[in-house]
Amino acid sequence: MNIFFFGGSFDPPHRAHKLIYKNCINLCDKFIFMPSSQTPGKNKPKSSGDLRVEMLNSIIDKEDKNKVIIDDFELKSNFNPSHTINTIYYLKDKYKNSSFSMIIGRDQYDNFHKWHEYKKIIKLVNIICYNRNNAKLIKNSRVEFVEFHIEISSSEIREKITQGDLVSIKNFLVKDTIDIIRSNKLYK
Repeated sequence: MNIFFFGGSFDPPHRAHKLIYKNCINLCDKFIFMPSSQTPGKNKPKSSGDLRVEMLNSIIDKEDKNKVIIDDFELKSNFNPSHTINTIYYLKDKYKNSSFSMIIGRDQYDNFHKWHEYKKIIKLVNIICYNRNNAKLIKNSRVEFVEFHIEISSSEIREKITQGDLVSIKNFLVKDTIDIIRSNKLYK
């Protein structure tokens, strides 16, 4: 089985996250979102793991639910912060005899050399990097680069909500995600 996985805070998940899974869905047998309890080097997420899972579910189209799943391993594990190498070992044990590709963004690629056990990660999985700008990238045989010209940031979305700007977030979030944010008074 060919499995793609995409980790992050997803606080909140936005249209770029959706576009990435839509771009990948026909290239793999299974696409897994892996929300983290806390990403190394970043602040603790503002919303709970359960609400981030609910928001992730809201960006997955009904017809894709048999192929796109959310795995709460990092949310329920005792690893804090969440290290990708532990997630890879977990996935390799759960989906034996499968090949794995990890989705990352350009910001993560730029700091990849700082990741816990990054050399092991490179040996264990393929890496697909979504490049959000036109900067030159170093070619690497284990990394595939995908040009992706969508500039959306979860932290900017949270800031707009905090400032009461609920109009402009409609360009960045799907309606169901906005409804979850409003009903739970997130990011106020």
